[in-house]
Parts: sequence; structure tokens; C-alpha cells
Amino acid sequence: MGGKTVVGPNKWVVAALVSVGIFIALLDTTIVDIVLPHMMASLDADIHGVQWVVIIYFLGSAIAMTAVGWMAEVLGHRNTFLLGTSLFIAMSALAGVAPSLPVMLTARLFQGMGEGILIPVGLVILYEAFPETEHGLAMGLYGLSASFAPAVGPTLGGLITEHLEWRWVFYINVPIGVVTVLLVWLLFANLRSSDGPKPFDFVGFALLATAFSALIVFTGKGQEKGWLDSDFIVAMLVLLALSGLAAVAWFTLARRPLFPRRVLGHRPFRLGLAAMFLLSITAYGFFLLLPVYLQRVHGYTTLQAGLIMLPGALLSGLSTAVTGALSDRLSPKRIAILFLLATAAACWLFHTDPDTPRWLLTLDNVFFGLAVGGVFAPVTLIALGTLEARDIADGSTLVNVSRLVAGSLGSAYATTVMVSRTSAFYEGMASNLTAGSARVAELAARLATLAGVPSGPVFDPDAWHLFLATGKGLMLRRAAGYAYHATYQHLGLFSIAAALAVLLIRARIRKVEGPIH
Repeated sequence: MGGKTVVGPNKWVVAALVSVGIFIALLDTTIVDIVLPHMMASLDADIHGVQWVVIIYFLGSAIAMTAVGWMAEVLGHRNTFLLGTSLFIAMSALAGVAPSLPVMLTARLFQGMGEGILIPVGLVILYEAFPETEHGLAMGLYGLSASFAPAVGPTLGGLITEHLEWRWVFYINVPIGVVTVLLVWLLFANLRSSDGPKPFDFVGFALLATAFSALIVFTGKGQEKGWLDSDFIVAMLVLLALSGLAAVAWFTLARRPLFPRRVLGHRPFRLGLAAMFLLSITAYGFFLLLPVYLQRVHGYTTLQAGLIMLPGALLSGLSTAVTGALSDRLSPKRIAILFLLATAAACWLFHTDPDTPRWLLTLDNVFFGLAVGGVFAPVTLIALGTLEARDIADGSTLVNVSRLVAGSLGSAYATTVMVSRTSAFYEGMASNLTAGSARVAELAARLATLAGVPSGPVFDPDAWHLFLATGKGLMLRRAAGYAYHATYQHLGLFSIAAALAVLLIRARIRKVEGPIH
């Protein structure tokens, strides 16, 4: 992307403005999770519907990111950054005023596209602003925003909701984004590659976007629609198969596919890509469910849930930085496998009983944060470290697209497992709660004794119905706790699979140099 951007006073102005754009975009990957229970009430949505507020954001970002390299060469790097940021803040405003779930999902789709545009081109601008000898510093500045924003998202969302309302998690982006756009327009030079834009593979882009969309809809709506009993789900499965096969054929035979065949044909890269995909299913599925679990099972407020999650989130960012540095000195494969297995263990050991004390929930989340945060840097290095220098940009785009698609898939999968397991556990427990059962009779006798009620019939019909409703409510909470635990265990299996993928990589991994999209 040659050349050096002539910007304002110095490179630090570039770093500050680009970092602000990256920060608000990545903040919205986690700040929304904490307010999902509030959205469900305001938008008249259930868990099946509200999960799409998260899923569709990842999907929009993944689709846009596949085209951002070509877009940056046509419009210029500054103008592409402005386009992404402007789209992001406009859709933030629409999401804030959304009166219904369909409007919210439309806004989130295009908001995600804005994120998918501004983040990769923002990193390119950073590389242009800093001399080659300071590209590591530029990458560190990018990583600081990239790790800190998701870390503080849940807590910031809790604070905003506690003192204002959940819609302000979107409104807060608007004034910050507008100021950023104005300063970038005034200060940044609009550079393009000296080679000029390459022809864009519209067919490959359309096939890939269709396959991604069909996959996410199939996974996210399958449980709600009854899987293959639904004509809609069958249609999505057929569309996925057709578009997926067509995409494979096109990328195999096309003269100039969206991504070079030598990158997709490189076995170590494919294994690294698979590891990132599997890891992201675990991470984003867990991130989606945790705040909902804390609020709906334990009854914590949005702010309390955010504060419980804060230590783990901050240590996750620290772990990312530390393992990134260690991967330059030690074997990234060993680091990745160690932390992937630790992530799986954190999922399996996470306490989800409704009676779990707050300190233990915080400690469990710290363990998970340290484990999952330590994986992303070495896995990214593993995926890119076996590619030629000319392929780093395309490889990085594929890694990020994989992460985003897997984030959508992981969110949908986690919701599906949690809902189905909750129903199964509840039905199994509720089947034993009948008026004539020995357990209910014993419990009723104890309650009568405590209340000083004389022997004989204990409850009148109204009291019995109240007792039954209370008992079922308690069982539903406990069934949900069991379901969350089962779902976390399912998610942990994906991390084990990612560790196996890393283990299969035999090629020598080198330090990555050059801009990463």
C-alpha cells in the first residue's frame, strides 16, 4: 500500500484518530451483550430473536471485510476509512431509536459493515503513518484499542444502562464518531496504491456472502423453526449447499478469484484458519451467554453483571499482549495449545448453579479471560507465519473474516444449545412436581410445620397454585443453570478441536512482518 501519509502535526495524531475509530467499532462487539435482556423487553423479542442483534453485526462485518481491500484502492485509504466510520455512526443512531426488532437488525447489519470497512483500512493507515522501523509500535497501538475496547464493553454498557437507558450504548458512538470523521477529513491525505486497483471478483464475493448468510440463518433459526421440519430451514440448507459448492468451484477455476489460490491451498494456513474459526465459536458463544446468565439466573443488575465481568475482561487484554510478546520468543504452537486447553477447562469448570457466590463467578470469569485472551495472538501468528510476505494481507483478511463468521455461528450455536437444554432439564424436573408426589407432600408438611398450620389439608386451591408456580419458577432457574453449564461444555469442545488443528501444523512459523488487515 506504499507511500507515507502526510497527516496533521505528526504520526501520533494519526494514531489517536484511527484508534478512536477502531475503539468505538470494537466496543460494539461486547457492549451490546450486557443490555440484551433490556432489549428483549423493549423490542418485544425472545432469546431467539435478540441473539440476532449480535449475530447479524458479525455477519455484516465479515461480508464487508472481504471487499475492503479493493474498496480502499478505488476510493483511497482515507475516504474508505471515512465511509466505514460514517456508516457505523449513522447506523448507531438508527439502532438507538429502533422501535422494533426488524429495524434494530437492519441497523446492526449495516453497522457491522461499517466496522468491517474501517478496521482493516485503519490499520493500513497506521502503517503508512509510522516508519517501517516502528511498524511494531503501530501494531501495538492497534492491539491496545482492539483488546481494551471489548474488555470494557460490558462494564461501560452496565454503567450507561444503570444511569441512562440501554439505547445510549448506541447513541454514545455518534458524537465521538462525528468528531473523528471531521478531523480525519481535514488532516489525512487520501493515498492509493501506486499499482492501481485490481479487478474485483463480484461473483466470488456474491457467492461467499450468500454462503455465509445461509449458514448463519440455518444455524440461528434451526432450533426455533424445528430444523428439517421447517420448509424455510430446508431451503436455507439447500442454499448453503449450492452457494458453498459454487464458491469452491469458482475459487478453484476463476482466473482472478477474490483470494489467491496459493493462500487457500496452503495447508498450514488452512489449519491455522480452522483453529481461529473453532476458537472464535468458543469465545463469542461464551461472551454472548455470560451476561444473560448473570442477569436472568442470578438476578444481577446490568451494572453488577458488568462489574463481575470486568476483571476477566481486563486480564484477557493483558493476556493477549503478554502471549503476543512471548510468541516472538517461544514456540507459538505450544503457547496456543496450552491456552486452548486452558480455555476448554475454563468452560467445563465454570460454575452455573443459581447459588454460586459472586466471588466465585468473578474468579471463574478471570480464569476464562486469561485463557481465551492468551490464544488469539499465537493462533493469528500460526495462521499467518507460514505465508509468503506478499500473501500476509489476504491471509489476514481471511483470518478476520473467519473470526467474524465463527462469532456469528458461535452465538447462534450457543443460543440453540442453551434453549434446547433448558427445556429438556425443566421438563425432566417438572415431571416430578405433582400434587400427589411424595416430595411435594414432604415439602408441604415442612412448610406447614414452619408456619404453625395444624395437621390436615395444608393448602387451599389458591395457595396450592401459588406454591406450584413458585416451585416451577425455582426449577426453571435451576434448569437454566444446568443448561448454561451444558452449553459451556459444548463450547469447550471446539477449543479442544482447535488445539488438535494447531498440533497438526508441521511447517516452521516465522515472525509476521508487513501490514495486517
